[in-house]
Amino acid sequence: MPTPSLIDGYRKFREKYKSDHEVFDRLADEGQDPKVMWIGCSDSRVVPELITGAEPGELFDLRNIANVVPPATSAACATGAAIEYAVIHLGVDHIVVCGHTECGGIAALAAEPDPDVQPHITSWLDLARPAREQALASGVAEEDLYLETIKTNVLIQFDNLRTYPCVAGGERSGTLTIHGWLYDLHTGTIKAYHPESKEWVSIARHSRRAE
Repeated sequence: MPTPSLIDGYRKFREKYKSDHEVFDRLADEGQDPKVMWIGCSDSRVVPELITGAEPGELFDLRNIANVVPPATSAACATGAAIEYAVIHLGVDHIVVCGHTECGGIAALAAEPDPDVQPHITSWLDLARPAREQALASGVAEEDLYLETIKTNVLIQFDNLRTYPCVAGGERSGTLTIHGWLYDLHTGTIKAYHPESKEWVSIARHSRRAE
């Protein structure tokens, strides 16, 4: 049986379900219409709806180890299927690729997992390995290498996303925008990557300036 805390949580959800039944009825009857696809890490500390305050039906979530997007040429790619569904069938306007500090998947790139013991982890992390190689080649200080790899890994997923014709076409037509975010576990803050300046800027600070 699941832990007692999950059962208690389910009971609380049932109470909310009854009080907000109109919302849940609408989602069940009319289907989902999210405007944002969230590609994030499976890390249990990084919960998209908690961080963004999104309600049911607002985010189309895709989470995996180290928020990786395999290129479109990858065979039997569940991630690719989710991307195509989000863009083609749901018509999302935005794709957010969100990395986070203290990412275990990125840390494992330096540890070189044993392929005989962890074959699936090893092959999956090979998709993120270019991020560490680029970070090493950048000449960043050793103490900054981990964070730089996390940031670089987010940006590499931009290129991988664009190997999907539906994503590339959406960008060309202006109906789809890709965003790179970095969530800091220590502060609860999010920084967004700005391609023009090549800087990571606090979303809160950017929002205040926009006002």
